Amino acid sequence: MKIKSHFILTACLLVACCMRVFPAPLPHPFKILPQPQQVTLAGGQGMQADKLIQLFTQEHIKVPVLGPILSRLLVAKKDGKGTLSLVLDKTTSSISSDEGYILTISAEKITITAKGEAGLFYGCQSLEQLLEDAKAYKKPLPACTITDYPTLAYRAVHFDVKHHLDHMNYYYESIDRLARYKINAVVFEYEDKLRYQLQPLVGAPQSISIDEMAALTKYARQRNIEITPLVQGLGHATFILKHEQYAGLRELPWNDWAFCPLHEGTYQVLFDLYRDAIKATPGSKYLHIGGDEIGNIGLCPRCKPTADKEGIMALNLYWLKRVCEFAKDNNRIPIFWDDMPLQHAGLYKTTWSDEVTASEAEEAWKKGVSVLDSLQTDFPKNCVYMRWNYSMATQPGNIHALDWYQKNGLKAMIATATNAEGGMLFQADERNKGMASSGIVSIRSFIQLAAQKSISGMLCTAWDDKSPHMENYWRGFIAAAEYSWSPKGRNLEEYDEAWAQKEFGTAIKNYSSLNEQLRSGSVLWYEALFKNGNLLDDDNGLQSMKQVEHWLKPLEGQEKRQFDYTTKLIELPDLKSPGTWSKKYSEKLNRSATQINNYEALSRQLQEIQYNSTRNKYYWRLAAALHRFQTSTPRILVALKQCDQAGEAAQKTGFDAVHKAIGEFHQSWSALQDVYSETRFITYPSNYVKDRYFHLASQREDLSWMVQAQQLYEGMITKWMTK
Repeated sequence: MKIKSHFILTACLLVACCMRVFPAPLPHPFKILPQPQQVTLAGGQGMQADKLIQLFTQEHIKVPVLGPILSRLLVAKKDGKGTLSLVLDKTTSSISSDEGYILTISAEKITITAKGEAGLFYGCQSLEQLLEDAKAYKKPLPACTITDYPTLAYRAVHFDVKHHLDHMNYYYESIDRLARYKINAVVFEYEDKLRYQLQPLVGAPQSISIDEMAALTKYARQRNIEITPLVQGLGHATFILKHEQYAGLRELPWNDWAFCPLHEGTYQVLFDLYRDAIKATPGSKYLHIGGDEIGNIGLCPRCKPTADKEGIMALNLYWLKRVCEFAKDNNRIPIFWDDMPLQHAGLYKTTWSDEVTASEAEEAWKKGVSVLDSLQTDFPKNCVYMRWNYSMATQPGNIHALDWYQKNGLKAMIATATNAEGGMLFQADERNKGMASSGIVSIRSFIQLAAQKSISGMLCTAWDDKSPHMENYWRGFIAAAEYSWSPKGRNLEEYDEAWAQKEFGTAIKNYSSLNEQLRSGSVLWYEALFKNGNLLDDDNGLQSMKQVEHWLKPLEGQEKRQFDYTTKLIELPDLKSPGTWSKKYSEKLNRSATQINNYEALSRQLQEIQYNSTRNKYYWRLAAALHRFQTSTPRILVALKQCDQAGEAAQKTGFDAVHKAIGEFHQSWSALQDVYSETRFITYPSNYVKDRYFHLASQREDLSWMVQAQQLYEGMITKWMTK
């Protein structure tokens, strides 16, 4: 996962982008998501939803894939009353994009006019959303003309399956869901979850076959979505280099992170993987080649002379040139994460760090831009340079980088993040803070900057480091759809209102407050069992990691050392010194009591929203299961507090409470696994080759990476209670 950091909102750079200019909004309660570019209300009443009964198209028009309401229309031989007419007019000057459309609604008929088939598809998606509202609120469709088109041409989201795999039907359902919100691309990061044919050792036993992925690609294209494959290359290569067969291709024999860029075998393997990825996504335009966060190169005997003479960047650019040539020969446009050239020029920190002042950034670019300029001719021209930033993206260095690409005729796109911090379902509500590390605020901010810079492509990433459920990403995905289509669209409160209405068919009162209360439970669950809320540096050389992360494999040369991770967890009460433990951990215990006290009210609220939802009830069942599960750890701590009292009777009562709390933990954990397993595989086959590195979700081959701390602590409790 990319580096995450918090940044103060730079309001002055966003004022122009945030101005909202619409001739007229849709009347309450009608909503279209993404926000249309222009709505012009007409006089009089629009059509009653049940009066729309037939569909008419010209003979040469291919009817787009229709939603559940429009697909019930009868096919008409001529235009008339109660008819939806689809008109393809390539000469119209009112729409600049093939994805744009004009939707006209009157009392008697509806017309969608577009320059291209994609525009007809999106016009139908908008009409489908209006019909949902008309039926739900028993109101006629508004008489209006909607002129709509996207601001950014490439509007992608990220499926990262490095540590998990969902059921295929969930991917199909996700394609339908994305198409509804006018997302037109999915960057599918396979790692070992594609069943490669040319290098079969790389594909995991449970991976998706090439034919299955090709079928999904075809299904997506019918809904105007292109699947772009992402196969990591020079670095992030653990999924390949973990296999001993490929050990000779490592830059360092003991490190499976990076390929040797000067070993010809590197390209034989990578190009085979690319060939299979291309075969799995027939007809797609792009090939994402990764290329970020490449460490440990320029060290092997083959590479060191080049690194010493020309610098490490020469090795990076050699690799980039080779893979870009391959992409060109195979009719794909390569997409490349852009951090390494910026790192080489000493500019990377200026693109993300809030510690770099504007003057320091200017000074760094005065020096560093000459390095970039000296390499400019070595940057492949057929490549898209993806400038990723998971904050507000208004750092001066980030803006300088975008300007440098444009000045030198290099195509750039941007990448935001729906959930860069990882974690479970409940994410921080950035609007209540003057900063953002990922999520809706930063998604909107970077997309607005991209629109201001006339950048045509956006990717909303969703990293799998802690492998939260895919539902965790959707609010951000849909926000990326909203703002990449219409950057000057809704404010955050309006967005959440539209999101709830479109996703669930219901209003959610005080959503921000509900989310913050659930979020506090998520944070407590992560931190509760650790002495300082995280794993600290110690004499074993473990790196400092936030919260429950990183049960690392032994470091180089330490393979036989045993690590006692229970030393990272809070100790248990000393029954000979009652009250000491409770005093020491009073802050955790107070937060735990609050979580337990709020549990019933929040659970009822989640159940009520689920009951009132007419779509996607699964989201709220998952939320309720997570809420129950995340409350089980505080229950254990509060039960232990009962043991931490003087007197045998009090301690016995406490022991009973601990047994009950542990029982609730197991029940809630089992229930959560049941809910997860409805959409994803929660175990790996026994013959899966382990892929151990610093991501939490890579530490075990089943969902139990989520409860490693709880299981260790339960073992401590069992020993403690039997003394």
